Amino acid sequence: MVQGVKGGLISGFKGVLKGDKVIIPSIEESRVLYKLGFFGKFLGKDKVKVEEVDSLNSHIHLSPLEALYLVELGLLTVTDDNGSPVTKDTLRGLVERRYEHGELVYELYRYFRDRGYVVRSGLKFGSLYAVYEKGPGIDHAPMLVHLIDPGRNITALDVTRAARLSHTVRKTFVLAVRHMNSLKLIGFEWWTP
Repeated sequence: MVQGVKGGLISGFKGVLKGDKVIIPSIEESRVLYKLGFFGKFLGKDKVKVEEVDSLNSHIHLSPLEALYLVELGLLTVTDDNGSPVTKDTLRGLVERRYEHGELVYELYRYFRDRGYVVRSGLKFGSLYAVYEKGPGIDHAPMLVHLIDPGRNITALDVTRAARLSHTVRKTFVLAVRHMNSLKLIGFEWWTP
């Protein structure tokens, strides 16, 4: 169990695997889970602010990354359409199929989530993740995270891209790389004297 947004204990969310997404069938559970850490996306809604959540009559769908993370925390159980349990290994397999270097993509997601950050897609910024301190609609994402393919060295182009993008969007651009069996993060900010 985990301390919830309003102080109550939270556990036992239920999801159903549909394709490569996990749907939370209960609207109330969808609202609570979203408010707990901006998990999932409301069906048919793009950006939802916390104060709007209680007025929505929609389910959320979770990405395989989010579902795996919540299952590993013991907050979510997932079943298939027939009611049979979906294992962590099945969710991990979905992550592996959906994302190139899925294991590393998930490790990076978990790294930031475990430290209290809200992790969302960074696609519109040309990065893997946009990482928020509080959440979308509350603050702007102070970090954009880009994963360097394993086995590839960081190049001058990577550094230049990071510097230019961080200046353009006024964010810290983080390059993530696996080095000697651990995750290394290198942050770039545009600085003017």
